[in-house]
Amino acid sequence: MSKNLAVVQKISKVLGIISKVLLIMTIVGTVLSIAALVTMVVFSNNPEFVETIASSGNYNMKQIIGVCVVAVIVCFVHLIVLKAHRNYFIMEQEVGTPFTSEGAKAFRTLGIMNIAAPLISVIVTAIAAAVFGIEDKVHMDAGIGMGIAMILLSYVLAYGAELEEKKKTE
Repeated sequence: MSKNLAVVQKISKVLGIISKVLLIMTIVGTVLSIAALVTMVVFSNNPEFVETIASSGNYNMKQIIGVCVVAVIVCFVHLIVLKAHRNYFIMEQEVGTPFTSEGAKAFRTLGIMNIAAPLISVIVTAIAAAVFGIEDKVHMDAGIGMGIAMILLSYVLAYGAELEEKKKTE
């Protein structure tokens, strides 16, 4: 293994660990968001609970349920994307190089997911926010920029895979 490929593999391993940590955090966030949503729906008929909620801020019960719905949507979308990232890094570590045609296609798919997921999330949460009468504060973050960069990098990976194939046949 060349020195440069060893560096790439170390970076890939670190990114794999980071994606695993983020995935676990997102699973916890999703579970807690669902628990909050269920709690709010179950206790929405309890007058004392509703009174406590109403006195604690500027939101009514419907808006709080809406915030919980939006949180579940956002967490679930991030869960899907992070799971795909984690799967890519596992595959890449097993193969030992990102310079395979399958790896390049998988990386391109991740780039597309990083563009599509935030767009879908923003649209769905905007609809949910309108239904529940809340301000939609969900933003697309860096998903689109990162997705475009990943798509472009996937072509570099594909070119590297072609060079590896030529090297094997010579």
